[in-house]
Amino acid sequence: MKATCRGLLLFSRTISAALDSSAGRYKGIYVGPTGRRSVLSGSRQGNSINLAVRWSRIVNGDRSAQMMIQKIGANGLRLRTVDKDLSTGKDIATSDIVLQRS
Repeated sequence: MKATCRGLLLFSRTISAALDSSAGRYKGIYVGPTGRRSVLSGSRQGNSINLAVRWSRIVNGDRSAQMMIQKIGANGLRLRTVDKDLSTGKDIATSDIVLQRS
């Protein structure tokens, strides 16, 4: 997966995720808007791949989060990242990106 995100045409950021699968497990690298590489590992459940993320640096107080890559219809993907709020212990969606191929 590789995409470019644009906001009001004032900025442009490339994001990508490269995954390999073996014996029902996925592992790979995520490159976010900062350009830093983070490690992904997880498994498929239905039309979603659920991944543990190990950030390359401390993000929101720690280096771990969860990422879901979900197929939407024939031409779409949803990339959702969830992190734990360290003060409350609650899960918080930190990004929810829907990509649509045209």
